[in-house]
Amino acid sequence: MILGQTLIDGFSWSSVSFAILLAALFLAAYILGRRLRSRRLLVQRVKELETLGAAGRALVASELDIEALCGLIAQEASKVIDNRTFQVGLFEDHFYQIIYWTVDGVEEPTPFTFDMSQKVSLVGWMRQSKQPLLIHDMLKEADSLPARPRFISNLPPRSAIMVPLISGERTIGIITAQSNQPNRFTEEDLRRLMILANQAAAAIANAQLYQEARRRAAHLELVGQIARQVNAASDLEDIFEQVVVLTRQTFGFHPVTIFGLDPQTYEAVVKASSEPALAQSSLRLSPGQGLVGTAVATHTTVLSDNTEEDDRFVAQPEGIVDTTILDTRSEIAIPLLVNGAVLGVLDVQSQQINAFSKAEQVALEALAAEVAAAIHKAQQLGYQRERAWITTAQLQVAEAINRSNGLDEIVTAVVRLTPMLTGVSFCAILLWSEDEQQYRGAAFFDGDHDASDPFSQVEIKIGDWPPLDAVHVGQELLTTRRLPDWLKEISEQAVRTTQMTIVPVSTKAQIVGAILVSEYGAPTHSQPVHNHVDFRHEELLQNIADQTAQALESAQLRLAQQEEAWVNTALLQVAEAVNNLIDLNEILDTIVRLVPMLVGAQSAIILIWDEERGVFVPGPSHGVNEMGRGLLETLEVDRQEFAALAQQAARVLSPTSTYYTFQLPHWLEMVLGRKQANAFPLNARGRMVGMMVVALSEKNGRSLSPRRLNILNGIAHQAATAVVNNHLYQEAAERQRLEQELSVAREIQASLIPRQAPDIPGCSVAAYWQAARQVSGDFYDFLPLPDGRWGIVIADVADKGVPAALFMALSRTILRTVAFSGTDPARVLMRVNELIDNDSQTDLFVTMFYAIWQPANGQLVYANAGHNPPLLLRRNGDYKELHGYGMALGVLPQIQVDPVTVTLNANDTAIFYTDGVTEAINEDYDEFGLERLLIAAASAKKGTAQSMVQAITKGITHHAGGTPQFDDITLVVLKRN
Repeated sequence: MILGQTLIDGFSWSSVSFAILLAALFLAAYILGRRLRSRRLLVQRVKELETLGAAGRALVASELDIEALCGLIAQEASKVIDNRTFQVGLFEDHFYQIIYWTVDGVEEPTPFTFDMSQKVSLVGWMRQSKQPLLIHDMLKEADSLPARPRFISNLPPRSAIMVPLISGERTIGIITAQSNQPNRFTEEDLRRLMILANQAAAAIANAQLYQEARRRAAHLELVGQIARQVNAASDLEDIFEQVVVLTRQTFGFHPVTIFGLDPQTYEAVVKASSEPALAQSSLRLSPGQGLVGTAVATHTTVLSDNTEEDDRFVAQPEGIVDTTILDTRSEIAIPLLVNGAVLGVLDVQSQQINAFSKAEQVALEALAAEVAAAIHKAQQLGYQRERAWITTAQLQVAEAINRSNGLDEIVTAVVRLTPMLTGVSFCAILLWSEDEQQYRGAAFFDGDHDASDPFSQVEIKIGDWPPLDAVHVGQELLTTRRLPDWLKEISEQAVRTTQMTIVPVSTKAQIVGAILVSEYGAPTHSQPVHNHVDFRHEELLQNIADQTAQALESAQLRLAQQEEAWVNTALLQVAEAVNNLIDLNEILDTIVRLVPMLVGAQSAIILIWDEERGVFVPGPSHGVNEMGRGLLETLEVDRQEFAALAQQAARVLSPTSTYYTFQLPHWLEMVLGRKQANAFPLNARGRMVGMMVVALSEKNGRSLSPRRLNILNGIAHQAATAVVNNHLYQEAAERQRLEQELSVAREIQASLIPRQAPDIPGCSVAAYWQAARQVSGDFYDFLPLPDGRWGIVIADVADKGVPAALFMALSRTILRTVAFSGTDPARVLMRVNELIDNDSQTDLFVTMFYAIWQPANGQLVYANAGHNPPLLLRRNGDYKELHGYGMALGVLPQIQVDPVTVTLNANDTAIFYTDGVTEAINEDYDEFGLERLLIAAASAKKGTAQSMVQAITKGITHHAGGTPQFDDITLVVLKRN
């Protein structure tokens, strides 16, 4: 307290009061200053808002013109920020266009257009992000910017404000303020420009909508006017000309070109253009070539906003000498579509980049649709007129053909009427001869006179004229400049022609002929030959050819029916004359006498083929004098020359050949009195049995008409039948004789086979023998031997038929001769082999199994000479094969065979067989085999020997089914009691 009091006392109250007053003054001054600054800021903010509001009202009240509006935006922006360097740019598709631009207060010329699709730029980033951007120092912040800026001037700005113009969800443009000084713009400047940008975006969007609507309405109105004028035109050339002229006048684009399509190559061809150089050019664009060809190929509109950067653009099209007159920077190609088909292309070009807006594309596509409809309407009208004209012409042709009788009148009517209907300078018809395999001239008319007489001498074989060969094979119309040499000799009109059209005259069955006509007019060098034919005339020509083919076919059918009736009558006369004859010489003699009467031949000879000697033997002849007949009878002297003639005919003629014209050898020329003749092979049963040589008389010429040819072929067929029947009769008689001989041989062979099994003590035996043919090479035998023994033999000759049967008889006789000596089986077989080798001169041999049964002790002593080993079937079901070691008899002079002894117990069975038993096959070539033999035998082992034979043969029959027997079957069964 003392200290406090002291301090108070140290200061006077006046000093304290002054300090307090001074503090109050300072506080009042501070508050007043704050109030003054706030008032200034408020006044400034109100002034700013009034300025921005006035700017907004000015923008709203402005005219709906984009360029004027952008200038107004720059003017109002100058009231709130420094905009001495200022840009207003708008987006359209992938392009950015600067509408307003000042640099240091100097307005630059506009617009400038940039392609935003090539590189990512700062403008593109703002379009996507819709975010404003404040750049204080471009040099320091360049690496931190979201994208690299694109500068127009050489000196980039140091600071900038970029604000997007946003309308709804879309960025429609950008406002940019720039300065050469760093840190020139603040956040407050950015805020003010953003407020102005919002109002400017709304005003620009409204102006765009308004201008788009006005432009679309104006375009559609103008498109409607063009469409009305186009639809009023009925000629396609008028339509094309009006389209290009009115489109250029309406839209201001140039050149405007209409392309049509070549129906053959599908190439786009210029039909009309606002540019004379294009209209007079021979420009042709293939599908996929250039923007026009791409529109044809894709059936869609093709737009290029910058042709310099478009690979599809053709800068130097063929057919246009000076392309600098075009200077195309933008191009749009719109296909003219009707029902999905392209009729042509509307191609519009401009010298400005990005010249075609969406609205203009829509308007041009609407125009293209109207043009396509008008073209289609004109084409339909023209098509109806053409159809009416073609129908009238077809009726005229049909009427002219129906009035014609016979082939000559039909072809004459056609060659006279065709030039009048089609405008060709001449018309000719060739008729195809199937028999002669060549074309013959039928009728020729050149508009002035009939040249059919010299044309009738024309003969064209396959290979003489390649264009005609192509038509003959493909049966398709063909236009060619390769003209035949004989054409110049027929007519003066033909000499002046440069190309000719060949039309096939054919039916469904075959080609009848060909119509030849001159060209319709000289083609240009740029126009291919196949495109030159007038399709209306082509259709009419093809229809004339079809009607002619039907008329010719009917006429030929009537003629053929008459010819056939005549031929049948003639052949019937031949048949009646020979049917009552039996002797071959009488039949052939009657035939050669009828040939001259029926076909006017001078002479005829029948030659019969001798198969054994390989030569022709002369038969009956007619029209041959005594000397000639004598010469024929001495053919044996000149056989080699006649054999050469036979070989020559055999090389040329096949079983399907009808006749052969040949030069006669000297001796035959003397016989027939002609240098050449026609040889008709006597074919029957697929082989040549003879030949009928016919020499025509001089008045009948060298060629054979179809009628005479048919008669001669029919007579040759009857002669061949007579020869073959005679051969068959002789073969049948020979066959009957052989069958009788074989029947006798079978009876003789059967008599050598035991008719029944003998009664052998101590056992029962049974046998079966079945030949595969009439006679057999198998045999078996039972031989009674001394001391109550029995010899049992089974053998198989290695062959079939008669040779095997004869060898079998020889082998049996020798065996019985040797076996009755009573020696053991091995010695018997070795002796039999010696005798067979000495007596037989053939290469045949026989396998043989010979056994001696001894009832007293139940032993079976055997020897095997290469035969199938018999089976020993024990009563308990076991079995063994009775093998032996010996070679077949008749192979070598000396062989070694060893005897073998085996004992048969009660109810044991020995089964002897040939390979015909085990090798019997069925339809699957499966053999009966040893296993099936054992199964069949075991099934009857409790029965007699006969029951076992029956069981085995039944098993073989069941196994083979319907398969024919291939080998002889022999079976012997011995069963001990």
